[in-house]
Amino acid sequence: MGEIVEEKGENKNDEMGKEKQMGGFFISKRSLYLAAGGALGVLAAFGIGKLSKRLRPAAVGVTKEGLAFREWLIANYEKVKEDIEDIVAEAKHAQQKDFHAAAETAKKEEDILKKVEQMVEEALKQKSKTEEA
Repeated sequence: MGEIVEEKGENKNDEMGKEKQMGGFFISKRSLYLAAGGALGVLAAFGIGKLSKRLRPAAVGVTKEGLAFREWLIANYEKVKEDIEDIVAEAKHAQQKDFHAAAETAKKEEDILKKVEQMVEEALKQKSKTEEA
């Protein structure tokens, strides 16, 4: 077990020895990427400032068209919404009309059946009177 410990100790010393040999400043890749990204960000900020004078009319035109499209979309949405509401109202009216027509038909059928029943009863009464006489 003593040998294993010594080997681990030797490895640690070797790593430390390498660090001592490099000397100077050590910058990782991550730090380089971060610095490069920051530099690009600063350049982009300055570039946008200069380009904004040239791109401003185009941006205003695009925004104007976007607003016009929004208004057109809202107007068409309202029109479609009203059309749908009208269709639903017409369907409800038609359903009520059909319901009343069906109720009226049922009432007429009931009246006809009552009349037929009365006529049958009268016919039976007349027949029984004629048989008695």
